[in-house]
Amino acid sequence: MVEVRVPPAVTYRAIGGPAFLLGWERHPDRSWWARILWIEMNPDGYTGRHARVPGTDVAPIPGQDYSGVPCHRIAARTRPPSDPTDPRDPHHRPSPKERYRLAAEQALRRRPEPDF
Repeated sequence: MVEVRVPPAVTYRAIGGPAFLLGWERHPDRSWWARILWIEMNPDGYTGRHARVPGTDVAPIPGQDYSGVPCHRIAARTRPPSDPTDPRDPHHRPSPKERYRLAAEQALRRRPEPDF
């Protein structure tokens, strides 16, 4: 039998109702943020929403056990993450010698032009 753990509920001020607290995050500026999930009811059904909100926007609900909520520390980034597929990313540009070698390889692989 699989045990399903339901996260504890908090009151989220922006929706004026309950939300599930998925985790806490400590940011480099020493502020706490909450990862939450809530359900919106519509005439057509329901929709799950999630967000990362400042810790001051959530309030505890009496009777909930928050001891099992995971806490994560978010490391400060010195620069945005690089993308090796983006040729504009300066961290993934080939050196001048590498660019010359790649251009020479492309020229050698080029098909002969038709002679009309």
